[in-house]
Amino acid sequence: MGKFLCFFVFLFQPQKLPLNIQQHQATMDSESQQSNNQLHVIFLPFPTPGHMNPMIDTARLFAKHGVNVTIITTHANASTFQKSIDDDFNSGYPIKTQLIQFPSAQVGLPDGVENFNDGTSLEILGKISRRIPMLQDSIEVLFQELQPDCIVTDMLYPWTVESASKLNIPRIYFYSSSYFSNCAFHLVSDNLVSDTQKFTIAGLPHTIEMIPLELPDWLRTKNSDPAFFEQVFESKKEF
Repeated sequence: MGKFLCFFVFLFQPQKLPLNIQQHQATMDSESQQSNNQLHVIFLPFPTPGHMNPMIDTARLFAKHGVNVTIITTHANASTFQKSIDDDFNSGYPIKTQLIQFPSAQVGLPDGVENFNDGTSLEILGKISRRIPMLQDSIEVLFQELQPDCIVTDMLYPWTVESASKLNIPRIYFYSSSYFSNCAFHLVSDNLVSDTQKFTIAGLPHTIEMIPLELPDWLRTKNSDPAFFEQVFESKKEF
């Protein structure tokens, strides 16, 4: 990935070392060289199951193909998939989680409420949403410390475009939805009249009718955060 690693080489006289020490040293040198030459990719999932689960599955696939994988997430979110990561690691795959603190108390959330799936009301969802951007500084510090060769980040972290630019590494934009749902998303808002009036998603091969109440609240709210979503869509253009 364009990175050049410098090594200090210490010369020994192998004939003066016992055979078992020579073998042990050779094994350590081989493992160290393999680790240093291994591609290191950081995955940054967004804390909601529809985004997080596909990314974790993808991260595990990367590790099973020999990529050194680090997943950055919070404690409560890690607990939902940590067993799979531990099983992979114990099977010899280079994968781990790097935990960051989610200070729930600062926004009045109970401990452990760190995922949108935990939102039992719009108020709680709003508090989780406001807290996530505050994790940026902690995450960027880890980017600098871990010095990855590439970062794979959820679409809802548009600021990672600049993070990757600072490190001069690629940033892969992870979009977990299908093309079908993406097309439907852009068509739905133009057809909303009331919460109960049926509408048709136009432009598709087959007729699909829905009522707005079948949609999530964030999709039915036209002006939920236009500036944020503009950043998200703009970040797709900058790899």
